[in-house]
Amino acid sequence: MSKRLFELILAIKYRCQRNEEQIQKELGLSQAEFNGLIVLDEGREMSGCAFAAGMGLSASRGSRVLSKLVSDGYVKADVSKDDRRAVSISLTAKGRKAKRQINDSMAACEKRLSNRLDRRSLQQVTQALELLNAAL
Repeated sequence: MSKRLFELILAIKYRCQRNEEQIQKELGLSQAEFNGLIVLDEGREMSGCAFAAGMGLSASRGSRVLSKLVSDGYVKADVSKDDRRAVSISLTAKGRKAKRQINDSMAACEKRLSNRLDRRSLQQVTQALELLNAAL
């Protein structure tokens, strides 16, 4: 990989991180909590293991993030009657509101990008990013 390509990736990553950090600051979330809310979908339950896997974390680290989201009122975790280790996770009203806010902020960021690119260029960028993601 050329140094220039890597530098471009870092520059894009930095700009995206600034947008993420602004959303996190507005909601009072850590990066892990923000990522946890990204993994969860409105109206859908998820197991604790799937939550940790979706975040790319070990079960124990995922459990710590989940505990913080529960204590802050973003997520409800129901323990299975059959297996106390099994947990079913869903967003609370506060979590759904935060998730919508996150989605709205990401959509606004994407809109700023799409307003600066014509349709063909936007398709090319999307395809290139998909290709890059697959290659990594």
